[in-house]
Amino acid sequence: MKLRLSAVALALLGHTALFTAPAARAQNAAPQNQTTTQDNPSLARQAVGWSQDRLAELDATIVVLEKEAAKLQGDARAKADATMKALREKRDAYRTKADEAATNAKSWTDTQVAEARKSLDENWAAFQTARDEYLESAKADLATRRAILEAELEARQKAWQKSIDDLKPDAGKLAADQRAAVDTRIAALKAQADEAKARAARLQDASAQAWETTKKSYADAQQLFFDTYASIRQSIEDATKK
Repeated sequence: MKLRLSAVALALLGHTALFTAPAARAQNAAPQNQTTTQDNPSLARQAVGWSQDRLAELDATIVVLEKEAAKLQGDARAKADATMKALREKRDAYRTKADEAATNAKSWTDTQVAEARKSLDENWAAFQTARDEYLESAKADLATRRAILEAELEARQKAWQKSIDDLKPDAGKLAADQRAAVDTRIAALKAQADEAKARAARLQDASAQAWETTKKSYADAQQLFFDTYASIRQSIEDATKK
C-alpha cells in the first residue's frame, strides 16, 4: 500500500501566517470556508467536530471581559454588564448549536453537516462582531485587547495539541513506511502550532500596531492548521481502506 499525500497540504506547511483576524475578516472569510467544506464533506464533518473546542475561546474571552467590567463603575459598568449578558447569550447559542452537531453529525447527511457548519460559523462571527463593537465603543486599551488575544490563543493551542495527539494512535496502526511519512507530517503540524505560541510570547511588549498585525494573520493560521490536519486525517483513512 502506498500512502497518498496531499501536495496542496504539504505546500501549505511552508507558510507561516500565525494568528487571529478581527470579526469582520472572519465574516468575509466564512463563505469561502463554507464552500470548501461543502465541496469536501470530510472537511465539513471535521469542522463540526471542532466546534466544541472553539467554545473554549468564547469562554476565555468572556472571562477576560468580566474581569475588566468588574473594575468599572456607574454608566460604564451598566453598559459593560449589558454587553456581557449579550455575549453570554451568543456564546450559549453557539454552545447549543455545537452540542446538537456533536450529537447528530454521524447520522446527518453531508448537506445537513454543511448547513450545521454554516450556522456555527454565523454564530461565531456574531460573537466576534459583538465583542469588537464593545471594545471599540468602550475604547478598550491595548492591555485588554492583548489579554483577550492571549486567552483565545491559549485555548486554541490546547485544542490544536489535542487534535495532534488524536492523530498519533491512528498513525501507529499503519505500516512502517506509511507511518514514517505521516509521523513526519504530524511533527511539521506540531512545529507549526509551536511557532504560533512562540510568536505570541515574543509580542508581550509589542505596540498596538504589532498586535493588530498579529490579529490579522491568525485566521490564516487557523485555516492552515485545519486544512493540514484534515489532509493528514484523510491520508490515514485512505491508507487503512486499502
